[in-house]
Amino acid sequence: MTAAGANPRDAINDRHGFAIYAVFALAGSAQVAAISELRRAMYSGAENPPAYVKAPAHVTVKRLFAGIPNVEDIQEAIHGLAESTKPFRIEFAGDPESRGADGSSLAIPIKTTPELVALSHSLESAISPLVETEYGGTEFRPHMTVFQDASTDEAETGLRLARGLRLGTGFHVETLEMMARSAPFRGGRWQSLASFELDIWS
Repeated sequence: MTAAGANPRDAINDRHGFAIYAVFALAGSAQVAAISELRRAMYSGAENPPAYVKAPAHVTVKRLFAGIPNVEDIQEAIHGLAESTKPFRIEFAGDPESRGADGSSLAIPIKTTPELVALSHSLESAISPLVETEYGGTEFRPHMTVFQDASTDEAETGLRLARGLRLGTGFHVETLEMMARSAPFRGGRWQSLASFELDIWS
């Protein structure tokens, strides 16, 4: 079932203790550190910051999903695809862009390359039959979120700090991460459930 109109921020924890799941391609270590520092500064006074504050900077290569009868089945599907996927590079397509009617989000556009699209489509085909709910449409729109759903004051701070970001032109991907977020959206947290190496040997 696709929950195109549903908001994953409202999802509640399942029997595994998580509200939603995804597959990420993590950014480079320096990029992760820079964006993590920006987020910490944005939410330094917040009692319950959004869960993404503790998630490493990334590009989501499999849209958010929920309703997992068996986590191991998902991991086996990702592992099988990772073994047959060559490492590739993700390229930024421009500077961070303010999104949302009120500028509450900031994202870096990503070049839609054949390697990235093929990986996303393969993950969708492998994982979709194994889950009960998927959020959003099937069109793949790659981006790297800097922050989202920020208040006016938080967004102003984030935009000011983002002017100092020096993230380079992209990053190399050699592993995929199956990630999961606990509810609620503010106060919950993302964590890695498993890492999967791409085919770096052949």
